[in-house]
Amino acid sequence: MEYEERYLHLNEPIDADAHVICKYKVGTDLNMTTAAAAIATEQSTGTWTKLSTLREENFQRRSGKVTAIEGNVATIAYPVEDFSLDIGGVPQILSVIAGNLFGLEALRTVRLEDVRFPKSILREFKGPKFGIEGMRTLLKRPKKPLVGTIVKPKIGLSPKETAEYVYEAGMGGLTNSKDDETLVNQSFCPLEERVVAIAEALDRVRDESGHVMMHAINVSTNGHQILEVAERAQELGASELMVDVLTCGFGAVQALAEDPSIKLPIHVHRTMHGAITRNPDHGIHM
Repeated sequence: MEYEERYLHLNEPIDADAHVICKYKVGTDLNMTTAAAAIATEQSTGTWTKLSTLREENFQRRSGKVTAIEGNVATIAYPVEDFSLDIGGVPQILSVIAGNLFGLEALRTVRLEDVRFPKSILREFKGPKFGIEGMRTLLKRPKKPLVGTIVKPKIGLSPKETAEYVYEAGMGGLTNSKDDETLVNQSFCPLEERVVAIAEALDRVRDESGHVMMHAINVSTNGHQILEVAERAQELGASELMVDVLTCGFGAVQALAEDPSIKLPIHVHRTMHGAITRNPDHGIHM
């Protein structure tokens, strides 16, 4: 492979504050050095053939570096400069660390097992507004376990029937419930009617028992609509929101989490994850 040895930096010290460091489990019929170099090449400055446009300065500053090979696991460090956070964000990050490598002919299988981000990237992402401690505070449950349920059947219940399910769960002592990932705004259970009915049910639980419970309303939709839908659910009394992160995109979660108008916790659902996580040798560990 072109440049293979130049992508190999085995056992060399790497500045963790200047690189995104990934671990890949690799299945290949080639030498691991060749397979690992193929990943570093494809995901940074190279491709499957020699390039007449690759200048030495560019190569030195922006090439991925294979820093370790342990059995079938390769560690590759990508320079921070390879990433675009203002315009690009999580989608661009994923295109580097989990992009075209999955189609490389040099690999039979490859699985992204771990990622370490430097502080310079982490500080660009605000993270959850609430987190575990915030949820415990909202639920007035500092120590005891948080126990939840998912409304079933997945689809078919009316807003009134859904709210009654949530009420019974709350009176039974559960702290959390959520919409199913397939339920958003179907005609048999419109989102606005469902939000209002569930808010009233949760008020009944609190008034009758003193117990606090919250329910995550699924606002998963197209990117240009998700903030509007979330704001409307919040306006009508939702206590928590839910987003299907893989089908909506990581950017949709970030948009809601960072928008100052959204003042509710966000439950992130990973529907469709089996397509990338089920095979223990191929895909992404999640």
